[in-house]
Amino acid sequence: MATKRKKKRGRPMERRYPPKIDATPEEVAQVLLNAGPVKGPVSGRNYYCVDCKRQVAYPETLYNDNRCAGCHQAAV
Repeated sequence: MATKRKKKRGRPMERRYPPKIDATPEEVAQVLLNAGPVKGPVSGRNYYCVDCKRQVAYPETLYNDNRCAGCHQAAV
């Protein structure tokens, strides 16, 4: 008897998770509660560092000044 192939589950690998942010829980709550309703489909968004123009994804942190960890340390 032939077996069926298992379907791939989960998120496709070409889409990356958003980076961690440098914000307090109060700041996050304020932004989310002040945002209006989402109209239309939500599309994927890529996050980039303002200085080095490198894409920043999940394990890394994108700071409030829109810089990656390396550029943020160099600016301080």
